[in-house]
Parts: sequence; structure tokens; C-alpha cells
Amino acid sequence: MAISQIISLFLLHLLLPLASISLSQSSHQLMCEVGTGNGGSIGGISWLPASLSKLLIKGGTVVNAHRQERGDVYVEDGIIVAVKPNIKVGDEVMVLDATGMPGGIDPHTHLDAEFMGTVAVDDFFSGQAVALAGGTTMHIDFVHPVNGSLMSGFEAYEKKASKSCMDYGFHMVIRHWDESVSKEMEIMVKENGINSFKFFMVYKGTFMVDDKVLLRGMKRCKSLGALAMVHAENGDAVFEGQKRMIELGITIPEGHALSRPPMKPRQP
Repeated sequence: MAISQIISLFLLHLLLPLASISLSQSSHQLMCEVGTGNGGSIGGISWLPASLSKLLIKGGTVVNAHRQERGDVYVEDGIIVAVKPNIKVGDEVMVLDATGMPGGIDPHTHLDAEFMGTVAVDDFFSGQAVALAGGTTMHIDFVHPVNGSLMSGFEAYEKKASKSCMDYGFHMVIRHWDESVSKEMEIMVKENGINSFKFFMVYKGTFMVDDKVLLRGMKRCKSLGALAMVHAENGDAVFEGQKRMIELGITIPEGHALSRPPMKPRQP
């Protein structure tokens, strides 16, 4: 179990008694008061409330880049001080038993997202509150550039996420290519904790990128040690299928699937 999962699981136990409260501004404040606080976009534990300035997490599975091990984690003022088995502490330290089931991580969400003239019904508070009630304790949302700028998009989504009540992270969508995008990708990775970038090969006229952008973006991801994510459909073929559905008057939801027959949009 990763450190952020362990902490989030603990906060889930604090939150569950509030699951029946309506998702109003007052309940948002109440959740923060009982210790959910604001999520951190890098998945750390800096959002722990002040009352948990000393915390021992016992018996969990600690997962780092180099290894996985059973052990205890001792935290002071949001900083991990020690990771080893059987850490002993005094009565002033809150102890969390982490031997149970870890919280879930949803790596693909669209909270408060604007898409083709619509806005997602759930924002970062209401969507997260429901997720917590169901056992999901972290999610990764998609940031879209604003006026072509990755940084402006990141800042806009940080503002949207300011009402968060659980841990979260971001993927960054790449919609065009120039030198500024290349430079901002490096800033996202090195300064803002974003290490995954999404490329759409569909949604012609909005999100769709051509092969040149895709190849340049993937090369840049490789140089940064970042993950390239691809929505892999044949955008032109899907666009023709969509036009055909409209010509036939099939504008109900089933038309979405019919515009994408299995043999048509799949890329080799």
C-alpha cells in the first residue's frame, strides 16, 4: 500500500459517517473540519490536518520506486521521518493500523470538465465525496490547456480542485505542438508533479492531433521520463461515421456506437 493510499484510507474512515449528509457548502466545510482537508496534486501527505502533526502508520505495505516492503511509517509535520519495521512511539503520537484493505485509485476522471458545450455535473468536491463513500481514495483527472498554454490549464484546474476533500493527481492533455508546449511539458514534470500526457486521435476539430504532433509529443515524453497516453481511434473515419449517422437521423446515444463499427476506427 502506498503512503498516500494509507493516509487516504484513514481519512475515508473519518468520512464515511458523513456519507448521508447532503453535498452542500456546509458539508464541504464539515468534511474539512474532521480531517479531509484539501487534496494534494502530487499525491503526498502535506494536506494532513494540524492535529496529526505526529503520526505512525503501522503494518502497511510501503511501495517505493526501488522496492516494496512491509513496515511502519513515522510522520512529523507532514514529513516522513522513518520507514522501518516495528517503530516505537510515545502516547502523544496518533497510531494508524494500515493492515486492512487499501483505498482504490481511479486513474481516469473528468470532474468539473467542459466538453463540447457541456459541463460535468460533478465538481471536485461532490465527485470526490461520492468516490470516498465508495472506497476510492485517490483519482487522476485530465487538465486541458487554456488558450494553448499548459501552465494556464494547470492553474485553472488547481483552482477547480481547491474544494477537494481527497487526494488527486493530474494528466495533461496535449492539443497542439510548438516549442512552448515542449518547454511547458518539462515544467509540468519537474515542478508540478504531472508525468503523464494524453493525446487524442479523435474528436476532429477539437482535441484531435495529427501524427506529427503525436510523434513529437511521444518523443518529448520519452526524454522527460513521462508516460504518453493515447486515445487511439481513427479520427477521420469516426468523423465520417458521425456525419453518416446525422444524415440518417440517428442522433440518439446509440448513434455514438454505430459511428464506430469495430472494423472501422481501430488503428493497427
